[in-house]
Amino acid sequence: MPRKASLAVFLSIAALALSAAAQSETIVRVFNLKNASVIEAFTAIEPLLSADGSVTVQPSRGRITIQDSPRVVGKITALIDELDRIPGEYRIEVELLEGLDSERVSDLPSELDRRLHRMFPFKSYRRAGRTVFQGEFGQPTTASLSRNYRLSFLAESSSVPESTPWGVADIGDRTQVKWLRLDRLSTTVGGGEKIDELLRTTVFLSPRQKMIIGAGSSEDSATGLVLILTMQSVEDR
Repeated sequence: MPRKASLAVFLSIAALALSAAAQSETIVRVFNLKNASVIEAFTAIEPLLSADGSVTVQPSRGRITIQDSPRVVGKITALIDELDRIPGEYRIEVELLEGLDSERVSDLPSELDRRLHRMFPFKSYRRAGRTVFQGEFGQPTTASLSRNYRLSFLAESSSVPESTPWGVADIGDRTQVKWLRLDRLSTTVGGGEKIDELLRTTVFLSPRQKMIIGAGSSEDSATGLVLILTMQSVEDR
């Protein structure tokens, strides 16, 4: 074999050896979780591991150890950073109104009263319940609006991450109120509790936005309920 050909074969073999070594190179990284659970993180991480990768968990210490290629460890690091971030807080004021079929003096702000009359056929309104929900994103919550009505939902942040591809619609800094459910509570003849589901929906709230949702039995119902949600700053008191 000519000398140049031998040299080329040698360089090719050396390049393959270096490539194989690079692919088999692994690094070890230890993560100490502060907010996410170890089981939650393990479930998300396991599908990302390569055939040569491994994960060791220490639930009592909130620790996960990853050994894999630098590329895989990099992907897992980004995922854990997302899972382990500090949950944000929300503050949502909720007011429930009864729409009536008779005229009465309104105690609502004039602007809100005019807006309601443009939206619904009710002649007047009476406050049926009011409360303020404040908590962390991702945690379901339930509270009474009054003795007869109960509201539950799960709030999640919908801020668009920096990694969102170009061209995807920007929904802005909004809070997604998922599984919003309004129930009417009453007592049965035997003394038990009766629960009637009046509303189930999902809405997005922008900061300071007032969302008005009708819960009447039909669009032309003479009486019904109106739910008003207002997104507030957590600092508002």
